[in-house]
Amino acid sequence: MRRRGTILVSVLIIVALSAFAAAALMYRAQAEITAAVASSRSHRARSAAMSGLRRAMSILNIAREDQEVWYDNPELFQGQLVSEDGVNSWYFTIYAYNPSDPDLLRNGLTDEAGKINVNVAPADTLLRLPGMETELVDCLIDYRDRDEDTRPLGAEQDYYNQLPHPYLIRNGALGTLEELLMVKDFTGPLVYGEDYNMNGLLEQNEDDAEESFPPDNGDGLLDRGLLGLATVWSYERNLSNDGEARGNLNLGGRVVQAVGLGETTEEFVELYRAEDNQFSHPAELLEMEYELRQDHGQLRAGTVISSGVTAQNLADVLDRLTTEGPVLFGKVNVNTASAEVLAALPGSDEDLADRIVGARTNLDTAARETVAWLYTESLVGADRFKEIAPHLSARSFQFRVRCVAYGWPCGQFRVMEAVIDLALGSPRIVYQRDLTRLGMPFAIDAEQEQRAQ
Repeated sequence: MRRRGTILVSVLIIVALSAFAAAALMYRAQAEITAAVASSRSHRARSAAMSGLRRAMSILNIAREDQEVWYDNPELFQGQLVSEDGVNSWYFTIYAYNPSDPDLLRNGLTDEAGKINVNVAPADTLLRLPGMETELVDCLIDYRDRDEDTRPLGAEQDYYNQLPHPYLIRNGALGTLEELLMVKDFTGPLVYGEDYNMNGLLEQNEDDAEESFPPDNGDGLLDRGLLGLATVWSYERNLSNDGEARGNLNLGGRVVQAVGLGETTEEFVELYRAEDNQFSHPAELLEMEYELRQDHGQLRAGTVISSGVTAQNLADVLDRLTTEGPVLFGKVNVNTASAEVLAALPGSDEDLADRIVGARTNLDTAARETVAWLYTESLVGADRFKEIAPHLSARSFQFRVRCVAYGWPCGQFRVMEAVIDLALGSPRIVYQRDLTRLGMPFAIDAEQEQRAQ
């Protein structure tokens, strides 16, 4: 009997162990199935997000110059159905900060030329950005310039060599705006502001002072930091609006003749250059007069000559002439920049910036093709126009896209950000990153959107 009992116990133990093994195998199989499903959903979410980026690229390819198409267009960018897999429906939404109503996002793209390019902006412009001080400006310029001469409050490589964890500084153009965090004394709050999840909305934890992360001032307004005002991406080819190379003023009157701006301007440029003068920018020609220092045929020294450039032909002058090289970096788009950005430019201030933003809403398409409208619409006089015009453009070629893709009803999502560049022709992604770790940027009623399809 004792032996039979021992055998029975052994059998029971074997059965129990087998059951445990089977359960473990089933659990492992279920875990692998769950992981496979999760991985599949993650891939589908990423594919839907990439569909959003491709939608932005295709729209820009045909409508880059039409701000109404890409700036806020829910029909193209909100709740767009990508695919259905029999279980879930997959959508994408493109979103951006809305300066007109900070409590509501817009469905569109962000123009990088509407920001200050920290790679080329002069010191006085950088200093006028929120939170910037002389020491920060000096450190940034030392970080980006190619020399080893330390500015009064700056820091060159020798400072970074003495850090507990030394590193080489750029000594050139920054690759991303977040690289500012590598520059001495730049901090997260300065770069990112209060917009911790970078969704363009003021969240409760971003408006509660010191109660929770991130640090904020609790003033009920969203501080977007330098990310909302600055860039490293803006550039354009130095071509006219019809794609032709602009003539360099400093090559003389024959250049003016070649682009067809009239004999008066042609002769003026030829005589001005003949006396070893240099033009700094085509805007300099506006209402310009010059007293000759030498005799030129029948024109005697002391004769005052006029450029012939007025409000009537200023747009043509700005479109067809230049004094710069084949690529222009950091020009701010006067048609899209915020008042805060415009106010930071040389020759501008808060009052002028507000008037520019107000006036441009009523401009026709032709007027917006150059920056001449600042003068022709009487926002500034000739002297002030000559000061601000060299820092401005009227077009953009780089755009930031933030896209959230999601599945319904599973709730899987992916958030992607990219910068699209069209300066070389066809749109291409020059920068891309995954922002999913920051969480869902805003609540989405996917069921309502599905019913609307």
